[in-house]
Order: sequence, then C-alpha cells, then structure tokens
Amino acid sequence: MIAGLRRTIRRTARRTVRRAAAVAAAAAPVAALAPAAHAAPAAAVVVDVKLTGTGVTVHEKTADPVKVTSYTLGNVAYLRRDGRFAKQTGYQEITVAPKGRRAVAVPTTYVNDHDSVLLADLTANTGSKVQTVARPLIAKFAHWSRDGAKAVLTVQRKNGTSWDTIGFAVVDAATRTTRAVTVPGADRAARFRWGPGGTEVVTEYQGGTRFYGLDGRVRRTFAKTGAPAGGEDAFSPSGSAFLTWCPLTHTEPVCVWNRTTGALSAKVSIRAQALLGWWDDKHIIAVVPSGAAYRAVVADLTGKSTRVLADIPAADWKAKVYLSYTRP
Repeated sequence: MIAGLRRTIRRTARRTVRRAAAVAAAAAPVAALAPAAHAAPAAAVVVDVKLTGTGVTVHEKTADPVKVTSYTLGNVAYLRRDGRFAKQTGYQEITVAPKGRRAVAVPTTYVNDHDSVLLADLTANTGSKVQTVARPLIAKFAHWSRDGAKAVLTVQRKNGTSWDTIGFAVVDAATRTTRAVTVPGADRAARFRWGPGGTEVVTEYQGGTRFYGLDGRVRRTFAKTGAPAGGEDAFSPSGSAFLTWCPLTHTEPVCVWNRTTGALSAKVSIRAQALLGWWDDKHIIAVVPSGAAYRAVVADLTGKSTRVLADIPAADWKAKVYLSYTRP
C-alpha cells in the first residue's frame, strides 16, 4: 500500500506538470521503514516506539485516545503509516486528520511562484497538489477540522527577518481548492486553528482569544485569556473548554477557559515547555523537563502527571522536535 501511494502521487504530479507545465514532480508523502517493535499489543501493554532520525521514544497503548501520527525535527517531517515512520523529503510539516484518512503536507519551497500543500488520501492512496497563496506570501501551520474535511493554514508575509500573520487559508479536501482570507488587524504572531464545530477559526488577539467566521469577520473576543495553545486542537474533546498560556497576571502557566462564556475554569500548575493538546476532557498533554531531558506527559487539570507518553533527549528538544497527536 505504501509503495502504491508513492507511485500514485508521482503519477498525479506528472499529470499536473503536463496540464500546467509548472508543477515539479511531488515527493511521495509516505515511504517504507522498519516496523515498530510490536504489531498488535494487548490494550494494556505499553509499547515503546523509536522515532526515526531522533532519540525520542514514544510509549503507547492500543487503547490510547490519541497517538503520534507525524512529527517534525526542525524543518524535516515524518509521517506514520501502519506503525512505521518515514521521512518526507521536500516537506517541512505534515499533519494527519482525525480518524487518519487524510494528511496535508506543506512543502519547503514555492512551486511556480505559489506556496501549496499536498493533500494525501491515505485510504485511497492518492494525492493532489493544491496551491494556497502566491509569492511572497506563505501558508503554514496546518490544522484539520474535526471532521477531516478542511485544513486551515496561517498566511504570513515577510517583514525584515520575521514573518507577520496577515490572515488564513482554508483548503477543502473534497474540492481540492483554497480560499485565502485577509484579516485586518491580526496579531503579528497569530496562528489560526479551528473551533470545535468547524465553522469558525480562533487565534490570539492582544493577549486574549478571538473567534472569526470563515469570511474573516470577528464573531467574539475573550480578553486577557492568553494565547490559545494545544498542539493540533486547542479545544477539549467535548468542545466545552480551550487551553491557553495564562496571561502574566497568573502565577500558573496554563489556563483552561469555558468556550461559551470565556470564564476561567482551571489554572494548571505545570512546568510546561509545550502543550500538545488534550488527552480527554480532564487531562492535557504537555512537555515538561525531566532531569537534563524532557518528557511528554498526560496531566490532570491541577498539573499532576499521570502517565509518561514520550521521552525526549535534550538534543532533540533543542533541535525543535514536535510530536503531532491526533485522534484515530
């Protein structure tokens, strides 16, 4: 299946070149690597999975509500298929949709003066290149809607040595089209994510959280929440709460807020270096220091760690390793 997907993606890229005379052959979004240590463990058995190209070890159970489906090390992306991880040459990030049917990959270079994504159907073993924005803009930080129908990316423009956010782009997986939306007054460091219903996007705004319709119009703003955070999804599985980095007025680093009212629900006392999303409605996933290294852990909303999900060497953390957890 993996080899078949590789051939199909390449044939798709060649047909695109013939039609547009502009698109180079796309690198395959998957490739074969050695299998993980155990193919079918019992639900309660912890299986250690080594992440290719790193010293990271992920600790999994088959019944886990989320799993690592891709990861990046700097600007190098890896994709998981059937328990195996493969380096994705030419792509700086790759994100798997909930339920695992689709993936979206962001290339490292422009093609025909446009940024683009590769949409891969991991079930049908097909893929398509979809343009997102024209040079000099870029579109990155892909997040899938919960139904796996659309991906939103943050659109940025270079400003000196940095990149400023100017809006977002929504890629429709069914129609393979993109709609780019300019958001006047967006925070320079804004990163757009989906709301739980897939009808609005959310990002930080002047120290708070702002919700936008897909037309770019403001729907509501919660002031002084801190910036939304949490890996692929800032919202709890039920959709009732969302995570932020607490504003500086709080001594705790992580806050949980009610999505409807904007009221503070919990302050999480944890030395989080990164937030990787929600485990369930009562627990989050965070990266915390562990001696001279780091660990990804499940923690409750008081900050108590209940399980270790990954051991991360200091060298890999310094090289900006990022684990993408999605729901199967």
